[in-house]
Amino acid sequence: MLKSNTQQQKNILNTVIGALPDNRPITSLQLVEEFERCPANFLPINKTYDQDQDADLWREKLLIGKRTTRYLCLSKTEGLPDYIVETLKIINEKENVPDGFSQLTRTADTEQKAWRKKQLVYRLAKKGTANQAVTDIILCSRLRQAPEGFTLAGDINGILVCFKMSSIPHRPSPSVPIQQSITDIAKTIENLKMQSNHDKSLPETQDHEYVQLLSTYQLSPKGTTPKPRLYSTGTLSLHTDVEGVPFLLNSALKQCNSKFPVIYELSGTQMEYDFELERQVLCTTKSQNSQIKNPFFH
Repeated sequence: MLKSNTQQQKNILNTVIGALPDNRPITSLQLVEEFERCPANFLPINKTYDQDQDADLWREKLLIGKRTTRYLCLSKTEGLPDYIVETLKIINEKENVPDGFSQLTRTADTEQKAWRKKQLVYRLAKKGTANQAVTDIILCSRLRQAPEGFTLAGDINGILVCFKMSSIPHRPSPSVPIQQSITDIAKTIENLKMQSNHDKSLPETQDHEYVQLLSTYQLSPKGTTPKPRLYSTGTLSLHTDVEGVPFLLNSALKQCNSKFPVIYELSGTQMEYDFELERQVLCTTKSQNSQIKNPFFH
């Protein structure tokens, strides 16, 4: 059931996309003898627009022998990169191709002669230089003039060739030139450098006791093991990253009129503490542990 719903949604989406107009410019044209052998990424025009009849452009009447056919194919993805079909027209077979126009001389599938009596020629333009481009081509077998919205290119052996022109939107050019942007970035970097040098030249403040390191303190190079110190700032005899940094109070705390005495002004008697209680607890704990581990203890 889920698969059926998914397939149904996909079919609906394809139908909607197929109904939407494709206003992309045509980028390449080809001619084939058999429309079933149309080149990849090309769409053959094998039916007329007005009567849904065979859109053969050769249209040679033969009572006996193999019938020769020619079908026009168009693509909106193939061709020269960044080039589009700007316009097209019909000329006589032996007429000189106008300046700037291109012609199809052979069929893409069989390498046979492309046209008889008349031929279709087209002009390419680079994207960004043309304001309009050909976005659709139709062939009419009964109409004698182009339908509304189309332009008549001419007829080939009784078939009208009509094309649709559409405007090509252009991206607005950047308001700031690239060179100017690079200059602005360079100025910004230079200003940052000047600001950094200015900050380094500022005089040091009087409250520098927190940032001043001992002369013996040095950072160890990357990848090397620091030398062991004879002193340690922690409770364990291990080297830490703050060794050599003096423990000093901020000068603002020195001037604070607090009820509590400053640590470095404490007398010897104030700093004394009796650890007798801790010793008794430690001895009692060790005694209990030794009794538990003794297998002969009852």
